[in-house]
Amino acid sequence: MRQILAIARREACAFGRSTQAPVIAAAFLVLTGLFYYLLVLGYADTSLAMTQSLRPRYLNLHAGIFHKLYGYVVLFLIFLMPAVTMRLVSGEYRSGRYDLIASWPVPERHWILGKWVSAVAVAAALLAGTAFYFGLTLVLGLRADPPVAPDWQPMATALLGLLLLAGAIAAWGLCASALLSHQGGAYFLAFAANLALFLVGQLAPFLPGALAGIAAQLALGDHFLRFAAGVLDSRDLVYFAGLGAVGLAAATAALAQRRLPPGRRVRPWLGVLVVLAVAVFLQAVAVRRPVRVDITPDRLYSLAPQTERILDVLDRERPDPAGGGTRPAPTVTVLAFYQNLDGARQSIQALLQSFADQSPRFRFEVVDPDNNPDLVREHGVTVARTVIVICEDRRWQLLEPDEGQLASAVYRLATDTRPVVYWLLGHGEARPDLDESGGASQLAGLLGDAGYEVRPLVLPERRRLPDDAAVIVWAGPKVDPSPETVALLDRYLESGGAMACFFGPDTPPRLRDWTATFGIRQKNDVVVARDRASALAGVGLRTVTVVEYGTHPAVARLQAVATTFPLVQTFRLIPEAAQRATGEYLLLTGPDTWAETDSLTRYSGEPSFDPPADRAGPLPFGVALELAPAPGDSLATGRLVLVGSSGFVSNANVSLYGNRDLALNLLGWLAQEEELLDIRGRRASFQPLLLDGRTKDRLGWLSVLVWPGLVGAVWSGFVFWYGRRH
Repeated sequence: MRQILAIARREACAFGRSTQAPVIAAAFLVLTGLFYYLLVLGYADTSLAMTQSLRPRYLNLHAGIFHKLYGYVVLFLIFLMPAVTMRLVSGEYRSGRYDLIASWPVPERHWILGKWVSAVAVAAALLAGTAFYFGLTLVLGLRADPPVAPDWQPMATALLGLLLLAGAIAAWGLCASALLSHQGGAYFLAFAANLALFLVGQLAPFLPGALAGIAAQLALGDHFLRFAAGVLDSRDLVYFAGLGAVGLAAATAALAQRRLPPGRRVRPWLGVLVVLAVAVFLQAVAVRRPVRVDITPDRLYSLAPQTERILDVLDRERPDPAGGGTRPAPTVTVLAFYQNLDGARQSIQALLQSFADQSPRFRFEVVDPDNNPDLVREHGVTVARTVIVICEDRRWQLLEPDEGQLASAVYRLATDTRPVVYWLLGHGEARPDLDESGGASQLAGLLGDAGYEVRPLVLPERRRLPDDAAVIVWAGPKVDPSPETVALLDRYLESGGAMACFFGPDTPPRLRDWTATFGIRQKNDVVVARDRASALAGVGLRTVTVVEYGTHPAVARLQAVATTFPLVQTFRLIPEAAQRATGEYLLLTGPDTWAETDSLTRYSGEPSFDPPADRAGPLPFGVALELAPAPGDSLATGRLVLVGSSGFVSNANVSLYGNRDLALNLLGWLAQEEELLDIRGRRASFQPLLLDGRTKDRLGWLSVLVWPGLVGAVWSGFVFWYGRRH
């Protein structure tokens, strides 16, 4: 080890004192700064558009700037690292020092490892200079309104990935330098080899079967992408370790063969074959059993918890109604029809690969429709980005699905279920086909994406409820139903039906009387929230934010996930009055809330807490009940969920924070689909960065000229000073 460190110190100091060092460092930082500046400008424009949009989407500083920036840095390293390594061994040949070195009692592997460590140290110094751009973004973000900050966790994994990539490039650069005595030839050989590894991934979509898989596994840039995103993956770690080990073994063999007579120069290369075989084996194991750690704060590159639970369903055996035993777990096959040059092809392939990594019974193939017309005709594909999900004799067609839609399709096909949700209409309810803010089309769309079939139900036109109703949704009725309608709903619940009721303040009197028969007393008040959770969510006084939940299955997995409810009325369970049901509170307001009963300030104005008329929080406003079965029916148990906010299901609110997860969990519990009770998505961050013209100009000067020039000038001054002293 002492010999290796001594060699590394000597080579690193020799590079630092050379005249090419400040040139390489300044050129590297100029290129990095230029692309950083362009990416920040694009991000600022996107931020401006997002802040003016009614539906802002995911916006993250690291994903929008540094993830892309370090993709360019990979190319810069491919160009620059061969310039660092080209002289390390070939320079010894040209100067004649190799004959002297060969006489020293230092093994070849120590020479190679020492020179490799010096090259990695140079790469680490170059990469450390890019931390300036992270600090610059941090300063800009903290000065913004509201303040934002880039995530440091994916930044750390990106730098780790770049260091591993630089180590692999340096290993093959050393191999080229050990093979050739001409430094220019060593540079171009190393550059060509690393560029080929970078470009081979681009050929994968055009290669058949196994060759496409091999090309994808060899791709240098693709293995870095997960590091840049903030994901540590065993496949990438093993790849870079194996690539570097093979390169170092080849460099050692190239150096060792020079001491041997021509007839024995093949022997050192046998060790390279052994190292290559071990690297290939370990990579195959890593590909077959990958281990991923997503350290991004939003867990952006992990499957949602509900998706993991759904994929676990694929591994379970199912009852066989025909034979009375069990049937093997189903296998799901997915065909994704994406063109080779489609920018979304890589994203869908990564998503499908994540599904396959989670379950061995999930298989997929990404098909180019232009190259497979027979398969296109067989499955009736008419547009690109179509995804076909197949399980046994069942199939589901999706267009450009996201994770939730794909997971729902897998679950529905694997379990062979598609519950029907009826949306009750005829009493002034929120309509599922209305796209305006007071409508509920977004919730209806979410239910459709989750595999439910949503149908309208106008009870005044019916004498009985449909037999296939899995759940009935009643959202914000404004007029009293007829006694016949109430009787129909009672019979439906007693026979094992399920209902989700969203009743806000001023619920019609007959409906208040109806819920009282289940032991639920509606207070017809409006909750005023001055608690910290609502303040952090940026909502008004009459919007309640919940971050803590009970132990009921419908809400137990939502702990610390914020949900918001506009215009909330409170409930009270009265067990002694409930002859038909047993209930449990789902949702409670925070302690710094109260139920406003003053008719003048319930909906507008500045409310004030007036005890004893107003009750202080925490106050319940969400209840889940299980109904006793009808006489003579000991199996059917009805379920009822009552939430004291009709605006919760409106288009303006259902997609906010965790509202989507809560709504779908409530429907999943009512439909008795416990596998679906979980968080369906990641908490998407929104980090806008708005810059004025003066700030943009200063940023350009700092990132492209000032910082690279300062580093180059200081380094050049050191070289000049050292040369004068020695």
